[in-house]
Amino acid sequence: MVKKISAFLLVVFLIGSVIAGCSSETANGGSGAPKDTLIVGVPDAPVYMDPQIQASVASYRVTTQIFDRLVALDSNMKLVPALAESWEVENETTTVFHLRKGVKFHNGEEMKAEDVKYSLERTIASAGVNYNYLIISDIIIVDDYTVKIVTSKPFNALLYRLTLDAAAILSKKAATSGQDFNAHPVGAGPYKFVSWELGGDVVLEAFPDYYRGEPKVKTLIFRQIPEALNRSVGLETGEIDLAYDLAITDLDKVKGNKNLALEEVTSTTEWYLGFNTKKPILDDVRVRQAIAYALNTKDIIDIVFNGVATPSHNTMIPPDVFGFAPDTITYDFNVEKAKSLLAEAGHPNGFKTTLWVPDSQVPRDAAVVIQGQLSAIGIEVEVKTMEQGKYYSATGKGEHDLFFMSKTSIDPDSMLRAVYHTQAFGLSGNRSFWATKEVDEKLDRASVTTDSNEAKQLYAEVQKIVADQLPLIPIGIEHLNAGMQSNVKGFGLYPGKTHSIYGTYFEN
Repeated sequence: MVKKISAFLLVVFLIGSVIAGCSSETANGGSGAPKDTLIVGVPDAPVYMDPQIQASVASYRVTTQIFDRLVALDSNMKLVPALAESWEVENETTTVFHLRKGVKFHNGEEMKAEDVKYSLERTIASAGVNYNYLIISDIIIVDDYTVKIVTSKPFNALLYRLTLDAAAILSKKAATSGQDFNAHPVGAGPYKFVSWELGGDVVLEAFPDYYRGEPKVKTLIFRQIPEALNRSVGLETGEIDLAYDLAITDLDKVKGNKNLALEEVTSTTEWYLGFNTKKPILDDVRVRQAIAYALNTKDIIDIVFNGVATPSHNTMIPPDVFGFAPDTITYDFNVEKAKSLLAEAGHPNGFKTTLWVPDSQVPRDAAVVIQGQLSAIGIEVEVKTMEQGKYYSATGKGEHDLFFMSKTSIDPDSMLRAVYHTQAFGLSGNRSFWATKEVDEKLDRASVTTDSNEAKQLYAEVQKIVADQLPLIPIGIEHLNAGMQSNVKGFGLYPGKTHSIYGTYFEN
C-alpha cells in the first residue's frame, strides 16, 4: 500500500514539474527564446493617439512609435532623412522632398505624395498644433514620390518643424474620420497600434514591413505609473523593463543595483509658471513681477528636482538651442520688493487665486512649493489638480488663473511662438493669452531671415520684452533619465522627450 502511494506521489510530482516547466517556457516565449515584450512605465497616460489633435508629450511618447515624419532629429539633435530620403532647396520659399519608395503603412498601403500632402494639410487645419505650420502656403505633388513644400515667406525653421510629431505622415485612406482614426491610428512607423483603454495600457506590435527593418522588440506596452517611486519599484521587482522620469532621489539606488541600468541627458524642456493675463489682477504686470520676486527658484529646483535641473535664467530657450539669451532681466528673490509691487498695484494685503496643475508628480510638487512661497506676500493660492486631458483642455480654453506646465522644443521659433505669439492662443500653447504686435512681428521676422545674426538679435529682443512683461516665469530646464533592466540594450534618451523604442532589444 505504501509503495502504491509513493508511486502515485511520484507521478503527481513529475506531472507538476512538466506543467511548471511548460509555464516557465510560455512566460519566456519558449525555452531559451529571447524576451521580446518590452513594458515601459510612464508618468502620464496619452491623451490622444492622433498626433495632429493636440500637442502633448505623454501622447507623443506613444505616437512617435506609430508614425514617422519626412525628416528626423537624431539623439545629437542633428537633422537626418526619414520618410524623405533627400531634399533640396529650390528657392528661398520652396523645398523639394524626395520620398522613399516602397514605404508601407500599417494597413498595407504604400506611402505616396498624396499621403504627405493630406497629412500636412490636416496638420495646418488643426487648431491644436497648427501654429508651427501656418507659414506653409502650398504643398505641391510633383509625382508619386516627389513633393514641394512652399512657404509664404522664407522660413529657416521648416526642416525642424517637419521633425515634430505633429508633422507625422499618416495614411490618407485610413484617416477618413478623426474620431475613428484616433481609435485606430495608422502610420508608417516601426510599431502598429493594437489597443488602448483610457487610463490603461497602450499595446503596440512590431510592424514587419517597416522600411528600416522589423523591430527586435515584438510587443511594446506603455503602462501609466504616476508615482515615480512606484516606477522605481516596478523596475526592482521586474514588473517593468524600462521606466521614464524616475525621481532624482532614486537614481543612486538604480545605479547601485547590478540588475538595472540608468541613462541620463539634459533635455530641451522648460518648466514654467504661467499667468492667464485675461483674468483680473493677473492682467497687471506689477502683480506678475511681484510674484516673480516672491519665487525662490533655487528652492523650487532643490525641492522639486532635488537640485538636478538647470536654472532657466528667465528665458524659455535652453542653452543648447540657438537664440539663448540669458539674464535679460533678473528677478532675484526679494520678498519686500514683491510686497511693495503688490501694494503699488492696489493689493497691499494680497489676494486669492488658483493654481492649476496636471495630476503628475513634478507639477504637484511644484504647486506646493509655489503655494508656500506666495503665502509670504499675502497671496492665498488654492491648488487645483486635475486629470491631464481635462487640464490641457480647460487651460486651452482659458478657464484657469495661474498654471504650471512645461514646453519642449528644439528651435527658438517653435518655443517662443508657442508661448508668446497670437497664433498660438489656447490649445496651441499660449495659455497666458498674452501677445503684442511688436513681439509677433519680431518673431515673424526672425523666422524668415536668412541672416543668423539678425535672427539671434531679434530673439534676444523678444526675450527682453517678455522678461519685463512676464506672461510666464521660466523656472528650470529638466534633466531626463530612464531606468531599465540591465539586459535592455540599444535604448537612448532623446532630449526632446519623445524617445524612440526602435533599436531597443533584449540581450540574452
